Amino acid sequence: MENGGYIVAIDLGSNTVVAVVGTKTDDGKIRILDKEISTVQGAGMVRGEIKNIDLVSQSIKNAVNAIEERMGIRITEAYTGISGQHIRSVKQPYYVFASRGDEIRQEDVRQLHDSMRNVPAPDGEKILQIIPQNYIIDDKEETANPVGTFGNKLASTFNIILGDTVAINRLEMALKRVNIAPLELYLNAIASGEAVLTPDEKEEGVAVIDIGAGTTDIVVYQNNIIRHVGIVPMGGNVINKDIRSYGILEKHVESLKTRYGEAMRDAAQPDKYITTPGLSAKASKEISAQNLAAIIEARMLDIIDFAIEEIKKSGYHDKLGAGVVLTGGGAQLKHVDLLFKSYTGLDARVAGAESNLDESCLEIAESPALSTAIGLLLKAYEDRAQNKTISRSRPLSPRPAKTEQTSANTGVKRNLNDFYQNRNNINDEPEEDENDTEKPATGNNKPEKKSAIKRFFNRLRDYLEEDEIEDNEI
Repeated sequence: MENGGYIVAIDLGSNTVVAVVGTKTDDGKIRILDKEISTVQGAGMVRGEIKNIDLVSQSIKNAVNAIEERMGIRITEAYTGISGQHIRSVKQPYYVFASRGDEIRQEDVRQLHDSMRNVPAPDGEKILQIIPQNYIIDDKEETANPVGTFGNKLASTFNIILGDTVAINRLEMALKRVNIAPLELYLNAIASGEAVLTPDEKEEGVAVIDIGAGTTDIVVYQNNIIRHVGIVPMGGNVINKDIRSYGILEKHVESLKTRYGEAMRDAAQPDKYITTPGLSAKASKEISAQNLAAIIEARMLDIIDFAIEEIKKSGYHDKLGAGVVLTGGGAQLKHVDLLFKSYTGLDARVAGAESNLDESCLEIAESPALSTAIGLLLKAYEDRAQNKTISRSRPLSPRPAKTEQTSANTGVKRNLNDFYQNRNNINDEPEEDENDTEKPATGNNKPEKKSAIKRFFNRLRDYLEEDEIEDNEI
């Protein structure tokens, strides 16, 4: 909704729907006018994807209605974000020749970008965003600002972010079902990065790890350019499953984790015990603070392992001058930054969107759990300022027949069937050796790094295929 200078953003998470109404101040900060968090009941969202549209729509309606009643407004449209394991990024080079003489002009840059935007997405996918990685003049000189340089050929490598058509359509349907028109659709990972990072961090090299309930979203910046986006289909809910297996009632698990949980076992008090209600007054459950921390640490290390593998895929693992920024609901656990630093050797800090918020709303909106929602507002205002009108989530034209076409401008043959790289399928990984052992969920030993990369993907595969987590003994 755009009305009276304020807009609405809706963050659809696996456990909660966050709706925020905000405006932008004269100094470029975001002022949150109202917010509402609504719980997603049952299995409405699983790992960032809608599985029951009625449950998700009802959560959206609950959040929106609460804001409408308090503010006396009618919300009819909103900006929203998307995540899920279906999101993938591929890189593709392309080039054009200078249109006039040997000077690169703005029209040449525009032609290069238009050529990429006009390429249809692969069957069953939509293009969510196209990000130029660099510009190269005459195959020799690399520059961030090609306009005005001298040369005959302008080339670039583009990072193309793709999403599953069905997942995107379901998200839009959930909004329309409660009479909200979806405006721009943004990647949650990029929105979170916009909310929590400083310009210096983006320039020096940084990875944002947004630990949600069902997914962990990763975005890597270097030289102020988004270099990689990755989604790990694992989040804070895997911790909840392990706590639940200890006999704790489902309705008490999240509160137990957030109020008493710590991400490092060695930091927990050895003589402290927490009691939670059971099915009856005589059936209460007791768990030690150290055992609770051990559960959290073990699963958090799994999340870190997979996040680091995504960062390595970017090729910038050793170029993160600003380290790692942790955000999202899962980053609010005590000592999670210390665990990350001690385990990986990378500098780490936990952040919300405080650097982009007006002072008047810091208390209500600086939580890391709100980073994505506030980032959506930032992205929306950025696009409005640049007068962007093209919705990146709109359906693209059907894939043309499998024929080679020649660009009139470049003379480059474009075989659209070969345009995208093949997907990496984790199920193609070799089977794990039966003699391999999992690390225990408890113990006094400090975390040890894994030595074989294939184990990461085998463990993720097992997690996705099995209903229960096996290595949860305390």
